[in-house]
Amino acid sequence: MARSKKSDELIIDSKELSFQYEEKEKLAAELIIANKELAFQDEEKKKRAAELVIANKELVFQNEEKENRAAELVVANKELAFQNEEKEKREIENKELEAFSNSLKQASQYARSLIEASLDPLVTISPEGKITDVNEASVKVTGISREKLIGTDFSDYFTEPEKAREGYKKVFENGFVSDYPLTIHHKNGKLTEVLYNASVYKDDTGNVLGVFAAARDVTAQKAEELSIANKELVFQNNEKEKRSAELIIANKELAFQNEEKEKRAAELFIANKELVFQNEEKEKRAAELIIANKELVFQNEEKEKRAAELIIANKELAFQNEEKEKRAEELIIANRELKHAEDDIRKLNDELEQKVIERTAQLESVNKELGSFSYSVSHDLRAPIRAINGYSRILVEDYGEKFDADGTKVLNSIMHNSKKMGDLIDDLLAFSKLGRKQVTVSEINMTALVNLVREELLFEEGENIPEFNVTALPPAKGDQSLIKQVWINLISNAIKYSKYKPKTNIEIGAYQKDNLVVYYIKDKGAGFDMQYYDKLFGVFQRLHSQEEFEGTGIGLAIIQKIVHRHNGTVWAESKLNEGTCFYFSLPTINS
Repeated sequence: MARSKKSDELIIDSKELSFQYEEKEKLAAELIIANKELAFQDEEKKKRAAELVIANKELVFQNEEKENRAAELVVANKELAFQNEEKEKREIENKELEAFSNSLKQASQYARSLIEASLDPLVTISPEGKITDVNEASVKVTGISREKLIGTDFSDYFTEPEKAREGYKKVFENGFVSDYPLTIHHKNGKLTEVLYNASVYKDDTGNVLGVFAAARDVTAQKAEELSIANKELVFQNNEKEKRSAELIIANKELAFQNEEKEKRAAELFIANKELVFQNEEKEKRAAELIIANKELVFQNEEKEKRAAELIIANKELAFQNEEKEKRAEELIIANRELKHAEDDIRKLNDELEQKVIERTAQLESVNKELGSFSYSVSHDLRAPIRAINGYSRILVEDYGEKFDADGTKVLNSIMHNSKKMGDLIDDLLAFSKLGRKQVTVSEINMTALVNLVREELLFEEGENIPEFNVTALPPAKGDQSLIKQVWINLISNAIKYSKYKPKTNIEIGAYQKDNLVVYYIKDKGAGFDMQYYDKLFGVFQRLHSQEEFEGTGIGLAIIQKIVHRHNGTVWAESKLNEGTCFYFSLPTINS
């Protein structure tokens, strides 16, 4: 009965699923139609936008053509007017100049009447640029009387005096100028734009007496040209406003189409959401049916697995019982073998302890012999050295006057070398003691230790006092007395090998690398050639002569031995005559 009910539910679910598939296909078809309509509207919009772009380009082109045509007409009109004016002016000027020239020859009074008869400003100018005569028109255009104008510089009455003087020079260079544009200023501020025509006038023998100039007022002509240009500009603005109105209407149409498109897109978006929701519901229902079928299959499989497991468990139980019996026999045998192995290990440990005791006794014997040798060297070798040095001093103090310069030099050499031998023995003893000295490890305040070494330095009078640049030095683990000796040797070397430099600069710093702190000391002294680096830390190995820099050749060997006893490393980098940098590493306090 339950199985029949389950079957009916599956049939109903299948029908519902089929119905949803049909609905989904209908919605998909509607969505395809809507997408096609949206694509059609997009194409229409693009076409309309392209038409608007073409219309705008056409309008711009027409405006440009109109402006070009207007400019050509203005230029043509100006050219025509200019040519007509030129002809008229040339005729008038030729007549006036001819009449004026004749009148000058006849009488000054007759010349005066001709000048006053002209409505245009006329002026005669001396070779020095001074006004010699003017007519009434010149008086009116400047607002200054004839008496005051005569004798003044003609260029003072123009807005551009320098340009006026340049025109005057051209008259003398070429004999005349035509239509030279200038602006005359009235004393009340009024400006009059004129075109000057001028030529030189001469006496009967051909000598230049001055310049005769006539000015043509072109203010009214320019005002008329400006009026015509303004009318053309008003016409063009009206055309632009008409075209702008057409563009506004086209933009409104485009905006309406965009709004319609957005509304259609919103409808399509809602339809898509509805379709997605129905698909999700359908998929959920299908998933529930699949889960139900899987659950039924799983239950059947579980029953079969449980039965198989029971069979395997019985077999496993029988097998485990057999294995327990075998394991019990193996454990009895293993216990016997373990007991034999423990006896063997006990015997090996006893033999090893005996060997350690014997080796320790041998090392103690060797250390005692080394101590005896050091003591013997300390006393047996020092006594003759002290005797040599002492007797040499007695000879110098008691019999120094009896020796010549060579004898005194030999005695001083004996004392110097005996002192050097003593220093060498001291350094050898210090080097040998390092192998026996126990290293007491503690936390070292490296900044305080370096400052202490610096304070203990002694300098002779006239010797360069070094300038130290000490950066932050992190603490490290080690034997403080031994590490102090390392700093003493390194700082002393840096000072010694910088003594021939004008200034002694020493830089001390540090940086961390893994579980080590790397300290360095850098100088700008003599340096050394890195090809001899392998000799640097050897006993009695020196890279500079004794005469150049004093020393025993053991200081760097002591540094290396101390650093190695701290499980560290020491190395150097150098350039000849540029300086040296020594590095050494120590464990950090947390390592």
